[in-house]
Amino acid sequence: ETSNRTKTHERRKLHNKLREGKKKKAKAAKKDVTWKSKHKKDPGIPNNYPFKDQLLAEVAEQRRIKAAKKAVDAEAAEQDAAAELSDDGDFDGVASISAKKLNVATVSLKDARRAAAAAEVEDEDEEDAPMLMDPDLPNLRAVLDKADVVIEVLDARDPQTFRSAELENYVSGAGKKTMFVMNKIDLCPREAVSAWYLHLSADRPTFLFRSSSACLPPPPVPDAKGKGKAPSNDAIGAGPILEQLQKWAAEKQGDESLTVAVVGVTNSGKSSLVNSLLKKPALPIYTLATSSRGPTTTEVPHEVSLSDKVTIIDTPGLSWVPLPPDDEAANVVRARDILMRNKGRIDRLKDPEPAVDHFVSRATTEDLMLLYNLPAFMKEDSTAFLTGVARAKQLIKKHGAVDLTNASRVVLRDWSIGRIKWYTPGPASTALLSEAVEAILSRLPTRKELRRAGGLVKLTPGSIDERAVELDAPWVRGAEPRPGADSDDDDEDEDVDMEGEEEADDDDSEEEEDDEDEEDEEDEDEDEDDEDEELPSPPPSKRKRGAANDKSLPPPPAKKVAFA
Repeated sequence: ETSNRTKTHERRKLHNKLREGKKKKAKAAKKDVTWKSKHKKDPGIPNNYPFKDQLLAEVAEQRRIKAAKKAVDAEAAEQDAAAELSDDGDFDGVASISAKKLNVATVSLKDARRAAAAAEVEDEDEEDAPMLMDPDLPNLRAVLDKADVVIEVLDARDPQTFRSAELENYVSGAGKKTMFVMNKIDLCPREAVSAWYLHLSADRPTFLFRSSSACLPPPPVPDAKGKGKAPSNDAIGAGPILEQLQKWAAEKQGDESLTVAVVGVTNSGKSSLVNSLLKKPALPIYTLATSSRGPTTTEVPHEVSLSDKVTIIDTPGLSWVPLPPDDEAANVVRARDILMRNKGRIDRLKDPEPAVDHFVSRATTEDLMLLYNLPAFMKEDSTAFLTGVARAKQLIKKHGAVDLTNASRVVLRDWSIGRIKWYTPGPASTALLSEAVEAILSRLPTRKELRRAGGLVKLTPGSIDERAVELDAPWVRGAEPRPGADSDDDDEDEDVDMEGEEEADDDDSEEEEDDEDEEDEEDEDEDEDDEDEELPSPPPSKRKRGAANDKSLPPPPAKKVAFA
């Protein structure tokens, strides 16, 4: 028999060698010319921290108080300096005159800085002011009955899908004036925008529009560094809309102003339209949500004055009457809503494959092959498409199996951040365009230019939504519960964010378990005599599930904070 025991001097010799090696490395590190910071960066508050919103609100409040205190201290110091100047009655000749001129210049510069600081504090106070709901507008029907004009905001990339047949029939039956606003025209080729404009303008007045830069949500990945303020007066197509509203306001009889209701599907750009017409960020706009509890869209109607004769009411996204659960079309409609609304982290869906199946069924095969550099596959074959994406992104599981779930999340992530530049071609028409429309279209990129930039995918056009709209459902959930409502604001966030985070954590834990299994197999090959193996640690998702199932969620923050 052999023994693994070693002599004491051999163990001591090995220990000394290790110590000398560490000394040698430390000495070499001191001589290294590479600069290394000794101060570690603050990573900030983790996104999964349950009280992150409250902490951010407290930080913003402290900054506001500090800025206000600084402005008050500066004003008190200037008053003391002015009092000292007034008390000094002696005249010291030319030197005294020069000193007084210098003091006047310093005081004027301080006045300008104090005014700027006070303006910033005032702006922050206006932003922190909560939006209150008008009790006279408890639901969508009340808004439509009060309005004289209804603006239906459509996404220019697929306008038919963003239309509601029941809403248009209700407004037309009430004798209201209506108009279409094709928003986000900068994301669509010029040829498609022109075709859809001619098709929609044959039904009712249609206007092309792109919101101002200040009213658009920030990109998920900034292109360049800088803190320049985005302009709020560079909207495209705002002039014709304002002229039409002023014309209808002049035709209205009586002293009351023209009431305009802005309606549409969630994330179609209603609040951005109102902000662009006002030329200031008066209403909160959508940003990519980092958690399901964050505000992502308009929750209650907001009434703002465009002028003395025009008042605009911004409304939340349309809410639909839920389809029967046994209806086969319910899953298709749900997948379409997830893609068209594009709200929240849709790449964290618990089951992302149905949404990708809907996308592949409407997309052109050649465009998908060019987008992900894939081999040829059959049309509407989502499994073959996801298999190619998984191999291109090296998403391979154990024993060579492709990871279709994570491949689906890659596609949905590209859709969410705008890497997939999709559009639908409009029907052909022989009608002529006006000079004003031609001027707007000339500022849009052509299909060839977008295809050269990469990521352009053509989809088959959708159809007008025939679902029933919840006209009498209250805006405030606590006031009157909606029986089985499937709204655009709450239910989807729970599926997308809460369950999606659990599923993403489950995938991470599965990958960790696979790695641990492979390491255990290697250890067994090297040392077959060792039969005692350590059990793998439980996956982290177990704890998160318990936290997600806990009903005692922290209360929402008292104020909504947005950082530039």
